[in-house]
Amino acid sequence: MTDLSELINMLTESERKLLEFFQQRKLETIHEDELAKTLQTDIAEISRSALWLENKGIVRRLKEEIEVLTISGKGRKYLNSPLPEQRLLDYLRERKKASFDEALKSLSMDFNEFNAALGKLSREKLIRIVKENEKRYIQITEKGLSVLELPTSQVFKEFVKKEEIPVDQAKKYGREILDLLRRGILTKKRITRIRIELTDLGRKLVKMGIPKIEVIDSLTPEIIVSREWQKKKLRWYDVTSKVPRTWGGRKHPLHEIMDLIRNIFLEMGFMEMRGPWVEIAFWNMDSMWIPQDHPAREMQATFYLKKPIRGFVHDKELISIVKEIQETGGDTGSTGWQQPWSVEEALRTLLRTHTTAVTFRVLGFIIRKGILKPPVKFFCIDRVFRNETIDWKHLAEFHQVEGFVAAEGLTLRSLMGYIKEFYRKMGIYKLRFKPTYNPYTEPSMEIFAWHPKVEKWIEVGNSGLFRPESLRPYGINVPVIAWGLAVERLAAIIYDIEDIRRLVGPMCDVNWIRWHRAPVGKIFE
Repeated sequence: MTDLSELINMLTESERKLLEFFQQRKLETIHEDELAKTLQTDIAEISRSALWLENKGIVRRLKEEIEVLTISGKGRKYLNSPLPEQRLLDYLRERKKASFDEALKSLSMDFNEFNAALGKLSREKLIRIVKENEKRYIQITEKGLSVLELPTSQVFKEFVKKEEIPVDQAKKYGREILDLLRRGILTKKRITRIRIELTDLGRKLVKMGIPKIEVIDSLTPEIIVSREWQKKKLRWYDVTSKVPRTWGGRKHPLHEIMDLIRNIFLEMGFMEMRGPWVEIAFWNMDSMWIPQDHPAREMQATFYLKKPIRGFVHDKELISIVKEIQETGGDTGSTGWQQPWSVEEALRTLLRTHTTAVTFRVLGFIIRKGILKPPVKFFCIDRVFRNETIDWKHLAEFHQVEGFVAAEGLTLRSLMGYIKEFYRKMGIYKLRFKPTYNPYTEPSMEIFAWHPKVEKWIEVGNSGLFRPESLRPYGINVPVIAWGLAVERLAAIIYDIEDIRRLVGPMCDVNWIRWHRAPVGKIFE
């Protein structure tokens, strides 16, 4: 900006009014709330105008935290009627004397209010208690007759007028403030006030003078047709000035990855399945043939619920079959785990440790009941929980991609093909498979992907073919291949992040969420 006159030509009508106020009152600073009251304008309009002036470098808006006194919730009932002590004094001024019962009934006060008013007026020697014929009366004194309005009432009226008074300004009211605070009629609170202060540029503008002219802020068809634009001045705009940056909403990077995963599996012909976060051990472990003494069931690895401590399974026949296969192997050709199986242990509630629990719910509620029959393909993307130490590749709460296919002729090669195809569509080609052991799949494989950022092979999932002991309770006689893949580790590879804690939680950078490249762009580079 080279000329002050140019800057004046860019001021809106509300900005001009604000600066005119500074000019007329010869002020350099004022609080926004005081300005709004003086101009009888909404404080939001004052704040908006001050913000625009601040963007132009004409004023500064300074935040100040102060302690104020205000009328409490208890005190608000006296907004439309005098304080109890004032009511009692006014009542006695008319009658000179009254019995306790008569005064209490006439004033319609509760007993605590009446006692407080009585005590206050007695201490001030405005009333006295007299006894006549063994009956006590309240009598107004000469001093009481001379007092028309009590100091506490005067102070309270100031608060009714001003609503809030800063603590340092309220000190002038002396002990009356302390009395009203003690009785809970007033209360303290901290508020933030905005003070508008002229900058050097603002002082120059005010000194130069703000001309009183009508300006057109927005040119409308009506103004053009009526030729009003010929009579008034059009406000100038500085098209080179910077404007405040605003941020629209954006999906979290993890959700963008999950949307991409969902679309890939839907394209591959899968149906999506969902299940509850709070699960029972039966669906999370027992139904898939995990023994009840397995280390994964310990509290060091699983979050168990205190309340409710147990859930239920309505299908009693299914429980009976699972019990038999757990203990002896049933007719699967297996010897089972050769140990007693406890239904109470199986019904314990927990936060599910893997989305395989969702797979077995589908096997139990859809396949076993004949709603759908093989060949079927299902997938699930959802949250799981494990009592693990959090580090660069482990979280206690994370997401898994579950998938299974049930059909004739499936082999380990089929499983590897599905997994490779999925990762190929995600833009990840360097994969390794390593034999492993799972209680409920045989053969089983761990899946590793190359992470270019950390230059390491990292485990991204587990997979296998379900054992006959896992499938027999559901009447499934065809091969079932299945996998569970880590979403956060996959996201870390795609986004070139070496630590998955940077995806969520306190280590996640908000600016990265705003500026990160969409995963589709990364995949097709």
